[in-house]
Amino acid sequence: MALRRPPTRIELKADDIDEYDEIMRERDEANNNGCYSTGRLEKNKRSGGGNASSGRSARKMAAAKRIGISIER
Repeated sequence: MALRRPPTRIELKADDIDEYDEIMRERDEANNNGCYSTGRLEKNKRSGGGNASSGRSARKMAAAKRIGISIER
């Protein structure tokens, strides 16, 4: 027989929302000013590909941007 425990209560405070908004704003600014420019990725998509390695590189850069890491070339 399993013991029952009361459900965990998660509370969201106004300070938490403000902190989240600040972090997201900083992340957006870093992405806009960072080494990953969406223009370069969009150019690769529009140009029709080029060689296969440039497509892979663009996909790697996009994936790295999504998860928030930097890739050294």
